Amino acid sequence: MGEVPFTEIMRAAHPIETAPKDGTTIWVGDEDAGVFWMRWGHIQKNGLFPGQVGMWVAPGGEFTWNDSDGFGPTWWLTDEEYSAVRATPPHHTKGASNG
Repeated sequence: MGEVPFTEIMRAAHPIETAPKDGTTIWVGDEDAGVFWMRWGHIQKNGLFPGQVGMWVAPGGEFTWNDSDGFGPTWWLTDEEYSAVRATPPHHTKGASNG
């Protein structure tokens, strides 16, 4: 399956401010950084960000995404929502004829 155009993701995405921060794993992303499967870790720390507690973390803990500096994810989707976006043809082709 090809890469999903960012505009298609944004049609379905929710603002990151509304993302669950209860440990639920969701798709989070930013146009420049990409899309990642992560959860909010309320006690998560990363030595690159001294004093910062709480950030997005991959399920296995292999990487984190600090959003306290304004460079964190900007949107989120549930797994079901992201799967639906990936399965839908690009918006501009819906209803288009082939002739």
